[in-house]
Amino acid sequence: MNLVNMNSGRLAMVLLGCTVLGYAGDACKDVKFQIKNQRPNTIRITKVEYFNAANGRTQSEDVPNLECRSGSTCTTGGDNLSDAEGEDLSSFVFFFNDQEADGGWSNTDVKTQKKQPITKRCAANMTYKGSPTWTINP
Repeated sequence: MNLVNMNSGRLAMVLLGCTVLGYAGDACKDVKFQIKNQRPNTIRITKVEYFNAANGRTQSEDVPNLECRSGSTCTTGGDNLSDAEGEDLSSFVFFFNDQEADGGWSNTDVKTQKKQPITKRCAANMTYKGSPTWTINP
């Protein structure tokens, strides 16, 4: 192999490495989720799981324990979703606990079926929601 080909190969490897590094840190910032609680009691949403088409992986983010009363439509506080800026996200699953009669919370995490958003492409300051509104059912 001559010197020109070796240098071209090295340059290609450096450029490829820069592309991968640029992709890895692109968080989609201050993303919110809207959901309606149709259960007979208050719930506490603790986590959201979603599919990121760009990397072909299911990812999850903890949600700062949003309490949502029965019959209410609630929106989570903003979360930063890693490796998601400008990427298509789908198949959202919400994890939650039920408030029990004594005011405590169930120890078992319950999760929803997969939910598809109106808009898949993640952008800063957006609110993911469904049409009709995503619901958490009894």
